[in-house]
Amino acid sequence: MPITVYWACFEDEWVKAVEPEKISKRFYSKGITSNDRNSPFAVNYCPVFNDFLDNTYAIKSIYDYSFKIEGNQCVTQDYDQKFFDDHVYIRSIEKKFFSFNNRYIFFTDNDDLEMSINYPFFEESEITKRCMVILGSFNIGKYFRNLEFPFILKKDFDEFIINNEDVLYYLKFYTKEKIIFKQFKMTNELGLMIKSSRQANSFNRSKKHKSMDLWYSKFKGKKYILNQIKQNLLD
Repeated sequence: MPITVYWACFEDEWVKAVEPEKISKRFYSKGITSNDRNSPFAVNYCPVFNDFLDNTYAIKSIYDYSFKIEGNQCVTQDYDQKFFDDHVYIRSIEKKFFSFNNRYIFFTDNDDLEMSINYPFFEESEITKRCMVILGSFNIGKYFRNLEFPFILKKDFDEFIINNEDVLYYLKFYTKEKIIFKQFKMTNELGLMIKSSRQANSFNRSKKHKSMDLWYSKFKGKKYILNQIKQNLLD
């Protein structure tokens, strides 16, 4: 039975966001395929590889943006200071560790659907050239939070560069069922639900045991969130 995944980008320029794209489509568009199953590059006949690609999607940036480390600060010629403050989280200049916010969110009415954030290994871009991406996973049936793009600049680079429509990361949904995406418009009420959930669980950062089960156990308001989402569908 198909699983519905609701998604939104709640940047000011959210209208530029596109539906997640299957990485199988992106990969096979490179021409690494053959009608001859005995060909040495006929990976399209490999069940192990295609199971790996299944329900994995590319998430793209909606911005052209860059900033550079100069001494103990970051400088940029793009947009303005407010954009920088809203989108760049400096975790450690010394370690060249940052987050860049292209705020996407995914949620489902299913009780359980694990989703992981994966490195965009089939891409050739400034991101794969310059960045080590911090990965993770959580259950989008049990928690409502937006994604960010945390990364560490590689040792040979002091400048972060991203181009519009570069793939930020891949999302893997751990199910054999078909995924149906439905886009919604973020509302102030839903934004407050995200903020409330994260504030309620801020205590978890001080705990030695950081299991996501602690976050899930504190999560409330799923019916309310789904009601708000369904009232603001864009399709």
